[in-house]
Amino acid sequence: MIGKVLLVTAGLEARKMAERLDLGVAGGFLKHSSPESLIRAIDEVIAGNTWMDRELLQKVLQVKSQPRQPSETRLTEREKQVLSFVFDGLSNKQIADQLGVSESAVKATLQQLFQKTGVRTRSQLVRIALERSIHTAQNPQSR
Repeated sequence: MIGKVLLVTAGLEARKMAERLDLGVAGGFLKHSSPESLIRAIDEVIAGNTWMDRELLQKVLQVKSQPRQPSETRLTEREKQVLSFVFDGLSNKQIADQLGVSESAVKATLQQLFQKTGVRTRSQLVRIALERSIHTAQNPQSR
């Protein structure tokens, strides 16, 4: 069984807090809040619920409601390599052979790409990558 995590922070950037929630953090608590609130937060998380300090919740909801901007998606070299091979129409096994890695490693990299771009399939990945590339090419100052 995985334990629940309550992140206690002095003020984590809203986007980073949203990322932590996506990774399974059960809540966020601002350390300048009252000790009584901390006890309530801990009790809620232990009970299997989510706790979010109101101030932090408002910021996270604002971030979550905004679409992710193309300039915010930074790809690693491996992700760029895999994406290039996906553009070429290669299968996971073919990509693995080209890179000298396991097919599982390719699948993991694809999952990272899906998460970063907010898509679920290879075809959506190609579409969004092309759209973002075209947008960047048309407006180089948007980088």
